[in-house]
Amino acid sequence: MKRSDVVLLVLLIVPFVLLLGRAFLLQVVEYRSHREYVESLRVHVRSLEAPRGRILSRDGVVLAWDEETLIAHATLATDFDEVEKIVGVERKIELVLKGQITVTQAEAARLQRAGVYVEKKYVRRYNGMASHVVGYVDASRIGVAGVERQYDTLLKGKPGYELVSVSPSGRVLGRLLTSSPLPGRDVILTIDSKLQQYAETLLKDSKRKGVILVQSVDGEILALASHPTFDPNVLTSGIEPRQWDRLVNDPDAPLLNRATSALYAVGSVIKPLYAIAYLEKFGEDDFISDCQGYYEYRTSSGRVAGVYKDWYAPGHGLTDLRKALRVSCNVFFYQLALKLGIDEMKSWADKFRISSITGIDLPAEAEGLFPDPSWKQRRYGEIWYPGDTILCGIGQGFIVMTPMQILNFFNTLANRGTCYTPHVLLGTFDPNTKVMEKVESMVSYTVDVKPKTWDFLVKALVEVVSYKDGPADEGTAYQAFKGARFETAGKTGTAEVGKAGEKPHSWFAGFSPVSKPQVVVTVLLENAGTGGEAAAPVARKILERYWELKR
Repeated sequence: MKRSDVVLLVLLIVPFVLLLGRAFLLQVVEYRSHREYVESLRVHVRSLEAPRGRILSRDGVVLAWDEETLIAHATLATDFDEVEKIVGVERKIELVLKGQITVTQAEAARLQRAGVYVEKKYVRRYNGMASHVVGYVDASRIGVAGVERQYDTLLKGKPGYELVSVSPSGRVLGRLLTSSPLPGRDVILTIDSKLQQYAETLLKDSKRKGVILVQSVDGEILALASHPTFDPNVLTSGIEPRQWDRLVNDPDAPLLNRATSALYAVGSVIKPLYAIAYLEKFGEDDFISDCQGYYEYRTSSGRVAGVYKDWYAPGHGLTDLRKALRVSCNVFFYQLALKLGIDEMKSWADKFRISSITGIDLPAEAEGLFPDPSWKQRRYGEIWYPGDTILCGIGQGFIVMTPMQILNFFNTLANRGTCYTPHVLLGTFDPNTKVMEKVESMVSYTVDVKPKTWDFLVKALVEVVSYKDGPADEGTAYQAFKGARFETAGKTGTAEVGKAGEKPHSWFAGFSPVSKPQVVVTVLLENAGTGGEAAAPVARKILERYWELKR
């Protein structure tokens, strides 16, 4: 064989032998270690968080939104020397100790090359307005209160996913497939941001716990302010147990939505209900009371069983139903209640669903109470006394309701027997389909009342804010509304709370204008004094602001 042939043969055989040797080494000698490595290159499915929908006011102010953040996670492949060059010593230590840090977009790109895994996360943010309406989410981004809870399924969106191959050290080697998350729907509220902001300012300036509610007559809530309020931003990322305990045990109860979840004695704002009951039963306002500043209830034998005072000590003198509503004469309504009887009063309370939940689209609405003899027997094991009926006649005793229920009652009065379900959802917008859906107002219930009863009642409620003729005859809200450039019909309320040294709760509820009402207002101020001196002036201011914004 020629030398050249031998060289050629060697050149052909040697590489083949080397390949066989390498194959033997990989498949036999190092089989176990290489198999473990290959099997470790798993494909992982990772969830991609969906951005939560925004919450906006009807005039476009964003009340809640998601803020995008990038979270860097340490892995076994992380080069911490390189990390230190990118984020500095302190943040490198934070990454070592906590396993993750928040980074910028520019940092993220460099950190990924240093073996750091970076994922996109969202943090819920709030502008602080209408906190009791908007609510908040917890650290898991689940709605806990308010609209965030009520419409959680609309807001939360649909998560996406990605298929990634990951090395044994945790380094992401590649993304094989990605399905993008679908953002949740934007929720547009009926709240008017300018009116809401003003209502919150009025409550804060009053230095009283309380509520201001403004509603269009078709049920849309234009403002719902409950004071004191809270900052939802401190609750979204997890709150320290001590801080949470301080918040929930705060005697001022800032987390409580007083508009829908707090029960109060209602005082005289309920008196229009009894006026309707009397007119519908007896047909005429022919009952006259001589108010001397107090009422003596006597038994059938003539014995004085109880003395009940009027709020105006000198007395209102001869008083008919219209005057009794105008001046809020308690002596008149003590006697009117006895003429009607608790069963008749309860019957009309039920027709107006005055203590039932209103159905507003906010969680944790409380049910009120309009008592009757069977309720007292069940609750206390006691019979019903005439004194119980007398106190019910002025909205005291066992009667308790939420400000929202009083608003609902006056919505029915404004609409002359038709009540619209209160709601805070105006519509939704789907960013995926670009479809806007609007919520239609719905009738909650109707009450059949004679037209002349409505005419009488409205005229009396107008006199509450417009009639002036001496202290014994003046409308209880006249001083608060005198000089107003808009029509209003309403009723004040002063609810005794039964605690020595504490002022009564102050109420005003009404609607404007009179002939074709557009807006209903309810104001409650805790321990602020009479309805005429505290709640009525605030009601005038919020109505003035409403009409300014309507121009």
